[in-house]
Amino acid sequence: LDWPPWLFEALDVAGVPHDVLPQVIEPGSVMGHITKNAAKMFNLREGASLVAGTTDSIAAFFACTHDLENLTPGVAVTSLGSTTALKLVSTIRVDDASTGVYSHRLDDKFWLVGGASNAGTRVLRSFDFDDKELHSLSTDKNLLSYADVDSDLYYPLIDKGERFPINDPNLLPRLPKNDNKDRKRLLANLLVSISRVEQLGYKALADLGASTLTSVATAGGGAANEPWRHFRAQQLGVPVVQAQQTDAAYGAAVLALRKL
Repeated sequence: LDWPPWLFEALDVAGVPHDVLPQVIEPGSVMGHITKNAAKMFNLREGASLVAGTTDSIAAFFACTHDLENLTPGVAVTSLGSTTALKLVSTIRVDDASTGVYSHRLDDKFWLVGGASNAGTRVLRSFDFDDKELHSLSTDKNLLSYADVDSDLYYPLIDKGERFPINDPNLLPRLPKNDNKDRKRLLANLLVSISRVEQLGYKALADLGASTLTSVATAGGGAANEPWRHFRAQQLGVPVVQAQQTDAAYGAAVLALRKL
């Protein structure tokens, strides 16, 4: 493992020596052990292994998927939070700045391909949906059927600009009319539009040659909405489940456990 060539080239242009960069360590590798002094200072167990970590989003992926030893191409995680982030296990590396797609190495066999949209569930707050109302409206298993027939034309941004699956800093929000007389219809339109972003995201990965989507685990605040989960499964054409564990700290522990 090493830094990418373009980074060394940039350092050369700037006249900066390469040794200013730290050593690249494979995530999950044992880097050392807790010393007696460090154990006393931080109330840790002396001799405990110190393991190289990873980014928060990748750690969250590990938390959602649990069994890293048996990952297969096509397994994906959608994080339905204030933004919408997708990560897909692929045998093929995919990087495309025009659609905001990037890849992280995943062991020696796979790549973790994905992107993150500016659109997400925070748009619900801009229409004054609180947790109580969301829960109440979502008890209707047919919630998504109330959406307008052209609801997939909406694009649920809060502000101007998108990065994935459309990389356009000037893209404007396209939102449904704020109709407080029909809150169920309004919510359905917003959820359908976020689902559309997710669908376009996985299509972008497929069009670029990533492995075919086979299943999706869901993290984030939107994961618990059952009518929405069923609708997303229909749209994506694959099983969609709510992840049992989503905390990045849990995923970091799963990563470390593999090497211990």
